[in-house]
Amino acid sequence: MNKWGLWLFVLLSAPAYAEIELQIGAGGGDGAVRYSLGIGWTESWRALGAGQLGYGIGFDSSYWELDDDALEQLSLVPALSYSARKQDGFRPFVFVGLGPAWISQTWLGSRQLSSQFQFSSRAGVGVALDQHSLALEGWHLSNGGLKQPNDGLSSWGVSYRYNF
Repeated sequence: MNKWGLWLFVLLSAPAYAEIELQIGAGGGDGAVRYSLGIGWTESWRALGAGQLGYGIGFDSSYWELDDDALEQLSLVPALSYSARKQDGFRPFVFVGLGPAWISQTWLGSRQLSSQFQFSSRAGVGVALDQHSLALEGWHLSNGGLKQPNDGLSSWGVSYRYNF
């Protein structure tokens, strides 16, 4: 099975009862700019305190640009989230995720990433209103020290999600 067939299988095997979301984001850091587009599935897990723990998985494609150089990234990121109870229609939340990523080249400008296999980690805080949400998030892309040099890329940004 080729890598596109594997990604398609993962996307189509999400549970039918999970919430599906479309995500678009942008950010910058380490001199680079990042644009992302993704789809994800989230499922409520259990009540905790005044809110709800959840889990999910996201598949996204990102485009990183630095100087006159660019690379593409594909990621599959399992995530955990905590959503507080709604207050005046708004629901604050936090999330964290870490998963494998593939990049189109092993450098971006002067930054050496050394391998096409990477780890994509992210964390954020946001607020949801009905089917819409906005989040501030930090992203980090690195090979986890599996190969040197490992300059990695970090960015801070904003994302918008629409839950179907």
